[in-house]
Amino acid sequence: MSKSHDIHQMPTLAAVMTPFPLHIDINAPVEAALEMMEEHGVHHLPVTRDGDLETIISRGDIERANAPGHRLEEQQLYVHDLCARRPYIADIHDPLDRILLAMADTGIGSVLVMREGELAGIVTVTDVLRFCGKLLAELAQPVDDSIA
Repeated sequence: MSKSHDIHQMPTLAAVMTPFPLHIDINAPVEAALEMMEEHGVHHLPVTRDGDLETIISRGDIERANAPGHRLEEQQLYVHDLCARRPYIADIHDPLDRILLAMADTGIGSVLVMREGELAGIVTVTDVLRFCGKLLAELAQPVDDSIA
């Protein structure tokens, strides 16, 4: 973030999102999703069906399914077994404050970001915290008003 960041204009999701997120097919084994998350250090994956955005899966979804008493015995689990919820979807140009309030009010940890009907990115709580931390650090820096 540069010192020229205009704090008087509301940032959009484009300023915060992770662009071009990895995604996984809805019929993939859960183990493949977990491996992809671990390999790339992410906690959420958009889920597609035949190339179209369908839903999202999180590391928490997988951990709950593997908790004692929850796993369907020794059956192979697939991504579609754990993805029953509708994802929160927003437009890349949506104002950040509106999305942050929606995340806080609903308790969701991620938002899928669309641009002209296509998946453009993902915003997670981690992305938002990182953005806010950098913004606060920038605001706390003294401004050099000296004339050169």
